Amino acid sequence: MLPTTMLMIWLVSILYISDVSTYSYTTAVDYLEDAMKVYGTYEGGDNYTFARPVLVQTNTVDINLTMRIFSLNMFDAVTGQIEIAGSIEMTWKDEVVFNSSVTELKDSIVLPYWTIWTPTIVLLNDVNGIEKIGGSTYRPRYEFSTQLVEWKVRVILKGSCTPDVTYYPFDQQTCSYIFTSWHHDSTQISLVIPKDTWDTSLYEINSVWSLEETTTESFTLNGYEYANFTVVIKRQYLYFVFNIVLPILLLSAVNGFVFLLPVESDERVGFSIMCFLSIVVLLQTTMQFLPDSSIQMSLLCYYLVLMMVTSAVLVIVNIFMMRIYLKSSDSKVPKVLQKFILVITCNICKKSGNKVNAKDEDEAKDKGAGVNRTKVTWPEVAKVLDVFLFLAFLGGQAALTFFFLLPLGLRA
Repeated sequence: MLPTTMLMIWLVSILYISDVSTYSYTTAVDYLEDAMKVYGTYEGGDNYTFARPVLVQTNTVDINLTMRIFSLNMFDAVTGQIEIAGSIEMTWKDEVVFNSSVTELKDSIVLPYWTIWTPTIVLLNDVNGIEKIGGSTYRPRYEFSTQLVEWKVRVILKGSCTPDVTYYPFDQQTCSYIFTSWHHDSTQISLVIPKDTWDTSLYEINSVWSLEETTTESFTLNGYEYANFTVVIKRQYLYFVFNIVLPILLLSAVNGFVFLLPVESDERVGFSIMCFLSIVVLLQTTMQFLPDSSIQMSLLCYYLVLMMVTSAVLVIVNIFMMRIYLKSSDSKVPKVLQKFILVITCNICKKSGNKVNAKDEDEAKDKGAGVNRTKVTWPEVAKVLDVFLFLAFLGGQAALTFFFLLPLGLRA
């Protein structure tokens, strides 16, 4: 027991006679007591003082805010929320404590949260409720070399963010965290942003979103100071291209090949309906990743809706095509439709190129040979229209794809 006591006395003596940047335990206790006398404490364990740390209460306290991001936890476009893990570093000058009676400290000291004044900074667009940034877990540090109070607060910020999904899945989102001093106006508290960007030195890469840009600014509105921390993130689109965009393109292309099936086949209408339902499923799947908003809709959704309408039209057209093919042979094809079919098949062009004398033509008309040679049947009409509609669909499909999906590709 005696050796232990002697060792403690020896260590305390070393601390007292040392002239380095450390300070004695007694001095630290005196400093703590002095700070408590200046500000007072609240029995509930929270900071209770409302007096700002300036000798003249009409002066403004400058609060320096710096944002550091560790990770992007989540961005939900459906609910319009973004969550990050990081820290907010606040520094200010405490004129009351630095002008107090204790001046022997040379380095720094960490004081309990409830013994001194700390700013009431809140996040305005917090979805979890308006609460003060920081708490008793994080203790302020007094730096006597710079005469500043440093308060580093670890935060999980979950704020609201209006998504822009126009170019989904190649979209880019811009979200802001807006802070203000809840109890004091701009004449009492001034929020100063010393850096133009966030501190990203410890940022952990996200697998869904890439961090593109961070900006900071401070502004005054209606007599109050605000600090705006903005982050720009871009979606990593490769997963969505393979699982959403590529199936949409393939299904849209396959939809038109229904015209290449034999008209007499019973599977034509069934194939068209299956394509229609598949597009509806893809549309519902895509909408699960997007917000329920009528202000901004994705170009991909517009494209899917048009493909759904086109697929429904194809079902109706195929029903009429089967009716045309199965028409009675006694039913006469209208002359306008006959000329249209002959123009498509170039029969008129071929006929006009043959040199036939007038006498032979009159005899041919009398015998009815001419009529037989140019007569078009309903099955022929159906087969020619199938080819024509197939090519027309491919052309329209290419035009719609170019118009809606090219802007998406340029955003990649």
